[in-house]
Amino acid sequence: QGVTVRALILLNPQNPLGDIYSLSELRDYLEFAKRHELHVIVDEIYMLSVFDESATFHSVLGMDRLPDPQRTHVMWGISKDFAVSGIRFGTLYTENQDVANAVASLCYFHGVCGPVQHKVAQLLRDRDWINQVYLRANHARLKAAHTYVTDELKTLGVPFLNRNAGFFVWIDFRKYLRTGTFEEEMLLWRRFLDNKVLLSCGKAFECSEPGWFRIIFADKTHRLQLGMQRIRKVLEGREQEILAEEKEQPCQSDQDGKADSTDEVIFVSRHQEPTCAGSSNLGDLIGLLQQQMRSSDWLQKNTAEQFA
Repeated sequence: QGVTVRALILLNPQNPLGDIYSLSELRDYLEFAKRHELHVIVDEIYMLSVFDESATFHSVLGMDRLPDPQRTHVMWGISKDFAVSGIRFGTLYTENQDVANAVASLCYFHGVCGPVQHKVAQLLRDRDWINQVYLRANHARLKAAHTYVTDELKTLGVPFLNRNAGFFVWIDFRKYLRTGTFEEEMLLWRRFLDNKVLLSCGKAFECSEPGWFRIIFADKTHRLQLGMQRIRKVLEGREQEILAEEKEQPCQSDQDGKADSTDEVIFVSRHQEPTCAGSSNLGDLIGLLQQQMRSSDWLQKNTAEQFA
């Protein structure tokens, strides 16, 4: 396509699929990159969030040798594995002095403050607590939450990728789309949002096929129960709409271009659709979300005192 590729990016464990690369896969990717003189950026930010004992994570840095050490760069941070995204602390391992110097120059303006460095150093030194207490508890909670969400999906008859790492499940909602288009995916995404469930649609991940969504399950049980109830409500309503449309379809041939139901008329009137196909992008999602947040009275109704 006339684009010069400079680097290969690997996220291991993967987001949004939850896949874990095997050692042989990692070796193949690194050898491929070496043959084509590509840098490899390996992001292992979910490396400690493999919650099933049957799965084994292999870090690139655990390999016997790196095929091209000067072009292999490994990143990790505490925001995911330790649930402290607000601290904004990450690490970069590279043997390439030019890359290290460039990152060091950026740190003049984007460095990690001294108190945070000190606290993180204290945390990471306490390996007994991390290995014997924290990770065991975290993995057990992640596994329990994942089991609950996937069991609910099985009950609903919804296909999904069953993986054992990360915080997310990649779900197949294609059967709930009237037409296999990203515009229809956006309508379903908005239906979830109207019912106070914020999922990530496949379009946001450059998915090649409409109808895939990512759900985050790393939360407490009572919130997951409420979220799955709302998802069930949306899907059941969607099924009824599709069935009703299929029954009415022979009688609707003279009404092309009209909305199929009163609900659809209301739904379309509440949301401005993009003026051209393909313009529904992440910016549209963010703009819509900001608009709904500004117009919502949720914060007024749900006070801290009420939650307490």
